Amino acid sequence: MRIAASRIILDFHGNLDLAEKRRQLSVLCDGIRKRHNLSACEIDAFDDPERCVVGIAAVIPDTWREKSIQTFWQKVLEEIDTTAFARVVSEQSDITAI
Repeated sequence: MRIAASRIILDFHGNLDLAEKRRQLSVLCDGIRKRHNLSACEIDAFDDPERCVVGIAAVIPDTWREKSIQTFWQKVLEEIDTTAFARVVSEQSDITAI
C-alpha cells in the first residue's frame, strides 16, 4: 500500500471576503473528492482571505505500477491548477510505501 499526499498553497490576490474563499474552497475540495476518491481539506491559513493551504491525500493499492501512480497524481495536481479559483503558488508532494 502507498500513501500519496500533497500540500498546495493557493493565492487569492486582492480577495477580502473570507466567506467567498471558503465557498470556493468547498467547491474545489468536493470536486476533488468526487472525481478522484481523495481526501481534501484546508489545512492552514484559515483566517487569511488572500491565502489558502489545501492538503490532499490518497491510499493507493500495491497493484498499481509506479508509472500509473505518478500519472494519476500528476493528473490530480494539474486539475487543481486548471480548475482552482486562485493561483497555485506552491505544491509539495510525496508518495510513500508502507
